[in-house]
Amino acid sequence: MHFEMPPILTEFGGGIEYIGSADMQQPFLWYTNPSVMRYHKYRKRNKNRPYVYINMAPNSNKMYDCYVYNAPFLKRISVLGIFKDERLLKEFGCDCTDEDATQSSFMNAEIKDRVI
Repeated sequence: MHFEMPPILTEFGGGIEYIGSADMQQPFLWYTNPSVMRYHKYRKRNKNRPYVYINMAPNSNKMYDCYVYNAPFLKRISVLGIFKDERLLKEFGCDCTDEDATQSSFMNAEIKDRVI
C-alpha cells in the first residue's frame, strides 16, 4: 500500500507519535532510513507484522511517500504527528477540531515555545 503524508517536523526527535490501523489498536513500526528497513526481515520477533517506510524526500506534491509492508488487506491508516504545515492536512479529513488547535494546554504551550 502506498499513501502520501504531509512533511513532519523532525527537528525535535521524530515528529510521529503513531502510525497504524485506523482504529488505533495496531501500531506499526516505521522507518525513515532504507538501510535500517532492510534488516527488518532479520528480526527475531514481529518480523511478519506490518511496518511503514517513509521516504523523507518531498515528491512533486510536496508530500512524503509512505509504503506499508506486510498488510495486504489494509484500506485505511491513521497517523498522529506534528506536521510542518497544517494547511496540507485539510484534504486528509483530520479528526481534530478548531477548538483543539486553539486550546491552550501545557503541551500546546511547550510546542509553541520550542517551535517559535
